[in-house]
Amino acid sequence: MSHLLEQMPTHWDAGTRRTCQSLLFGTVRHIRLLEKALDEFLRRRPKPAVWASLLVASRELMENPDRSAKIVHHAVERIGKRFSKVEKGLANAVLRKVAQRLPELQDVVSSDAKDLAWRYSHPKWLVKRWLKQFGLEETIAFLKWNQEEAGLFARWQREPEELEALSPLGDGSPFFRVIPGSWQWIASYIEEGRLYVQNPAAGLAPQLLLDAVGSGRVLDLCAAPGGKGLFMESVAGEGIEEIVSVDLEGPRLERMKGNFERYRAKRLRALGADLFELDAASTGLFDGVLLDAPCSNSGVLQHKVDARWRQSPQGLEELLALQARLLAAASAFVKEGGALVYSTCSVDAEENEGIVSAFLQTEKGKPFALVESKLSLPWRDARDGAGVFLMRRAGP
Repeated sequence: MSHLLEQMPTHWDAGTRRTCQSLLFGTVRHIRLLEKALDEFLRRRPKPAVWASLLVASRELMENPDRSAKIVHHAVERIGKRFSKVEKGLANAVLRKVAQRLPELQDVVSSDAKDLAWRYSHPKWLVKRWLKQFGLEETIAFLKWNQEEAGLFARWQREPEELEALSPLGDGSPFFRVIPGSWQWIASYIEEGRLYVQNPAAGLAPQLLLDAVGSGRVLDLCAAPGGKGLFMESVAGEGIEEIVSVDLEGPRLERMKGNFERYRAKRLRALGADLFELDAASTGLFDGVLLDAPCSNSGVLQHKVDARWRQSPQGLEELLALQARLLAAASAFVKEGGALVYSTCSVDAEENEGIVSAFLQTEKGKPFALVESKLSLPWRDARDGAGVFLMRRAGP
């Protein structure tokens, strides 16, 4: 959806831009529920531009039911200016009925995957998968979590100070919750390379690796845009000599280089390379290797609201094959006695435990043993989802 946001007129003020972004995200987040409400009062869907207008207006009705009359009037007037009288009349008739129907649909309670899919706007195949893995109660909690607006978190990369815009998480966590509406107060700290926006779940894998390594060299794979590397630089003791952050050549790598420069990273080195072509003879072996593998993003659907629609059962199978290949390749860079951490931002068992278990049974995996694992469940832990697995290579 970023390409749509980039098309917003540059002369819009910050408030208008935020409203537009909120409507876009909200419409995509609740798309199946909105479609169901509209389809009940249409013999066939109108042309795409009118359909999009009806969807956005329906999202406004869902968010502000007490203002339904004003929302319908405004939407109908706007549609009337852009389209024909027939389409204006259609919008008027349909939206008035949708305003009454949406609260009824939101009250529907079901345990059926088909109904849960439209009620919480997720692909039915994903709902079925989660019902099998987590059960009904936790699946519904997960679906509800994904439908809420995502909170914003940050941590100090350097020169910390107390800000009213930041609320500490407690328990010694380096992360803070950004108070809603405080972006203008923290933006300058981000630009100065002092404050880094990052979800607490992103710290699980690098912290586990650092605790296991303590000193030496670290290899960060699939590293762009560099958040996990910056986390390690920020919290690692003096014993960590170098962190080599690897990703494919391209815009993401350039963004990572820019982040390292802005945040004045001293021990981080960005390296553009394909892991499958990288040679340990040229890089040397490492005391710790972190592989944050590409995944289905099932743990971050709260703020990647369109990611649920980009996946498919076939796409997931292809991801699983890629994850297995990446883990096997990453293992070749670990010293004897060194640590290997595999992580994803997914809650899916096949992408997490499944990949690690299968790896440990291969020839490349036999020198390793699983030491510790962590699973972050968004609806339980109030942060992004993640799977993190620490393995240790046998010593000499």
